[in-house]
Amino acid sequence: MNKNISYQEFIDKVQDLHKKLNGQWRLGQVYYNVLSNCRPSIAESIRSTIHDPFHKDEISKELENIVQSKW
Repeated sequence: MNKNISYQEFIDKVQDLHKKLNGQWRLGQVYYNVLSNCRPSIAESIRSTIHDPFHKDEISKELENIVQSKW
């Protein structure tokens, strides 16, 4: 994936992939995996923390703020 995309483009990729997977993956899984491909350092900084979205069905505003601030 392109590492020079905007945060909004990243969100668009997450939403598109989540829709294509049609419920096979949780939103958090998609978010984390796309983040890991686009910005691995940001993904690693939230991995295994309370902000790690992988096992969640929703993305919190707090996580969005963290990721955006590091973008």
